[in-house]
Amino acid sequence: MAIIYSYPEKTSPAGGDFLVITDSEQPAPNKNRTKSLTIDNLASYVTTSTSGITGSGTLNTIAMFTPNGQAIGDSIMFQNSNNLEIQVGVFSGGSNTVLGPGFISTTGLGVRNISAQEGGEVTFSGNVIIGDGIGLPDYLTISSSVQDSNAAVGTEGQILVADPSSRLLWDNATDVVSGAVAKLIPYVTTATPGGSETYNALNNIVKIGWSGGNGIYVINLPSATAIPYRVIRFVTNGTYPGGGAHKVRFTATGGETIDGDAFFETSKVYEGIAVWSTGTEWVIIQAKAH
Repeated sequence: MAIIYSYPEKTSPAGGDFLVITDSEQPAPNKNRTKSLTIDNLASYVTTSTSGITGSGTLNTIAMFTPNGQAIGDSIMFQNSNNLEIQVGVFSGGSNTVLGPGFISTTGLGVRNISAQEGGEVTFSGNVIIGDGIGLPDYLTISSSVQDSNAAVGTEGQILVADPSSRLLWDNATDVVSGAVAKLIPYVTTATPGGSETYNALNNIVKIGWSGGNGIYVINLPSATAIPYRVIRFVTNGTYPGGGAHKVRFTATGGETIDGDAFFETSKVYEGIAVWSTGTEWVIIQAKAH
């Protein structure tokens, strides 16, 4: 057998170059015979027998298997220069997604479900457009309770109405319907001498009856700042005695006023007033008396 180190060294082998090997797999008498093997044969054997991976990549670019699952090449994902974000796509292409610590920034997001886990919130900031009007019908389904811009939950029959600042607030539908019969559903209460109540209902008209002898019944108005521009009507019914000795006192709360005073009184049957909130105080805009 030839002595290998007696031959000149080749530092840049080619795929077709031969290597001298000893065939140890053959049984006697052919065991350990000298044979030749090409560099390409050896490379193929290493790749297939050890699941070897070939290929190369670009600095800071996330690799992927291309094209047959055995070679490594560049993907469209790479690490940004701040070393904190992964970007998918390129800025010059007009469509890219950036993944960072706790955030995703993208020009378009198509999802099947967005959930706020463990009592969290899903917050949309800036201009929000729901639906594109293409290929109608599109649907907006709200399965949870809805709050207005004051974080108030509406009640049965109310609708969301824009205030002068275009902020949505719950209001009774009968107060804002145009071109239809308006119905004011009353809150009914019975006044008694020496009694009182704080009016917290959302009805915009209150019917007041009377029970008992002479005296004063106090109705504490809601805060004028809580729902700016709200109108509430108060009327006494036929059970209210005459004579002026049976008074209902409407009292402003929290340092607010009604027509500049702490309270306003009515004392007659079928008497009524309408009060309007300026956002800081109550103003009587209508009064009826017999």
